[in-house]
Parts: sequence; C-alpha cells; structure tokens
Amino acid sequence: MRPDPAAEAPSWDDLRLLLAVGQAGSLRKAAARLGLGHATLSRRLARLEAQLGVRLFDRPSAGAVVLTPAGDELAASAAQMDDTAAAALRRVAGRDLALTGTLRISVNPLLGTHLLAPAFDAFSRAYPDVMVEVMADYTPVDLDRREADVVLRVTDTPPEMLVGQRFGPIGYGFYASRDGVAQAGGVDAYLASQPPLLGYSGRRDNAVHVPWLRARLPDAPASLTAGDPLQITALVRAGAGIARLPCMVGETDTAFTRLFPDVTEHAYGVWLLTHTDLRKTARVRAFMDHMSAALKALLPVITGEDG
Repeated sequence: MRPDPAAEAPSWDDLRLLLAVGQAGSLRKAAARLGLGHATLSRRLARLEAQLGVRLFDRPSAGAVVLTPAGDELAASAAQMDDTAAAALRRVAGRDLALTGTLRISVNPLLGTHLLAPAFDAFSRAYPDVMVEVMADYTPVDLDRREADVVLRVTDTPPEMLVGQRFGPIGYGFYASRDGVAQAGGVDAYLASQPPLLGYSGRRDNAVHVPWLRARLPDAPASLTAGDPLQITALVRAGAGIARLPCMVGETDTAFTRLFPDVTEHAYGVWLLTHTDLRKTARVRAFMDHMSAALKALLPVITGEDG
C-alpha cells in the first residue's frame, strides 16, 4: 500500500481513534466508547491507512480487530502522546488560582445519597462561581485523564497515585424497617416472627452468613438478594427483612431501626482523594477543605458511634 500523495497529513485525532480501536479490540466497541458511528470510525481509519500507505489492522473474525505491527507501533506512540498531553493538562489545571470553573466529583452512590448531599449544597452556596458536577456511581474514574477532579470512595485500598484523607472506620449494623418493627409490636416481637435475612448477591458480607444471627433466627428465610447496596437499602425500607447496612445509611434515615450492632472489625473507610497535580487548584483545594471539615463532623455517624 502506497501513501496517497493527495491526502492530507494524519491528524492527532485520528491517531487517538486508532489507539481506542487497539484498546477495545473491536470497531463497534471503540465507536461506542468514542461516541462515533461505526461507519464514521471505519471511514476515518481507512483514510488514515491511505494517508500513511500501510495497513494498520486486520479482522481475524467477525467483529474483532487486531492491530498490525505498524498499527501497534503507531498506537504505542499515540498512547505516549496521550499520556503526555493529559499530564500537561493536569499541571496547567493545578496552577489555576481562580475559584471558578467546573469541578467534577465522583462519589460512591451511598455516600452521595445518604450522607453528603447537604455538604455538596453548602459548598455550592459558598462558591457560586464553581460549577459542581456530581457523578454518583461505583465505576472507578481515571484522574490521570481528568475524568474527575475529586473522588469520594468507600474502600480499604485507595489508589497509590492519589492524595487525600481517610475518615473511618465505617461502622455497620443490622437494620430493619422502623414501621415493620412497630407493626410487629417492638423489636422482640419482630425478631420472634423470624423475619427474612437479606443478602448481597455473590458476597458473604451480609446478614445471611452471620453465624450468631443465623442461630438467633434459625427459621428466617434467606431467598432475596440484590447486587446494589442502594437496592438492599430500598428493600429494608420496604419491610422486606433484615440487612447489614453502613451506619451512615441506617443512622441518617428515620425509616430504619438498628436491631444489632455489627462487631466485626472493618478496614473500610471513606476516602477523600484528588490527583497530586490538582491539589493546588483553587476550586479543588477549597472543596477538599470544605469536605474534610464536613466528614470530620460526620465521623460519629460514619463509625456508628452515635447510634
């Protein structure tokens, strides 16, 4: 394949497309990740091959894409360029001394829903020129790529490249619906009814597998599980049974009654983290200071000591 002398020089954007295809291993997956149509991506890659005069990828099977040696070499160079550009953008953002601009916060949904909404609101009122974008999900974000500026996570192993503080340890308890307990005539009567034990799908850190609780409620059914902690919380609120919940959920919602504390030692904490290149950015620093003070005030709720 010879280069097309009439074609324009390859653009950096097209090199990024090749990198995405190599990482995804599929044109359709890469197109979805990039927000492009499959036909558009195919056309731009064909143009890149024509510009360079070399085949960049093969299709060994339907849907699959494998980079050729030339494609691998070009994608590796594109990855290095992408890393360099991302690092430069972080360093430039780190010099931003104005309390303006967009601040992207990635937060564990349980934290965002049950604990930190008032703190987000207070920060937004204190710094109205900062546009706060709260992204509540469990999916890890890449701060190297500026997918977020600050993360708030429940974990025992925070990423090494991030800096911040731990607040915890997180306390847990076994909770039921307050209305359900009241309708049964109190805690003793509720437990005597052998209420269901709710579990987290595919995990053993739940009410179903606690030996002393199983001994206390030997006839309690355990046929309902859910994978999402927010769904478990909703089931407890609806009166579906007993579940292990973080105290920061159970103690901040009047819909729940704590039946037993969980005496298991937990290494999990709430981590407030940012990238080292961003910690001097004015809006990041202001948010880290604000949220640190809020989390310190919430420590009794996080640990369950006020329950």
